[in-house]
Amino acid sequence: MRPIIWSAFILALATLPMAAQPRLGRDLRTERIARALNLTDAQRVSIQGIREKHRPDLVLRRDAVRQAQAALRTALRDPATPEPQLRTLHDRASAAQFEVILARRSVRQDVQAVLTPEQRTKAVEMRGVAQGKARERMRHSRMATGLAG
Repeated sequence: MRPIIWSAFILALATLPMAAQPRLGRDLRTERIARALNLTDAQRVSIQGIREKHRPDLVLRRDAVRQAQAALRTALRDPATPEPQLRTLHDRASAAQFEVILARRSVRQDVQAVLTPEQRTKAVEMRGVAQGKARERMRHSRMATGLAG
């Protein structure tokens, strides 16, 4: 299973709401997944606790990614920026992104530990459906922008 797709699914279930955007869509999606997996009240509480536990770390790591990417974008716009400096900035941005991946992995592993084997199986099935839909959206997006799909 591709880690990015797995992460996307688990994030729908367990990602920490970080943005200042309205949470209604996230809450509805999380609730829909919780119902589909037939989570018990104890599991819901446990998963919420996992989300709260990981929230501060994810916020810090995502901020680090934003800062590193902004520094790289700024340097890329400046034609005088030497290639070795660009490589260093790119490496920092990549490392920061990898730290986010590791943090999400930790959330995913904690959530998986709360699920029953049947729920994990159902989650895999749901991920397959979500992957198909994501591929279809990407294909349509590429077609709309004139890229080969």
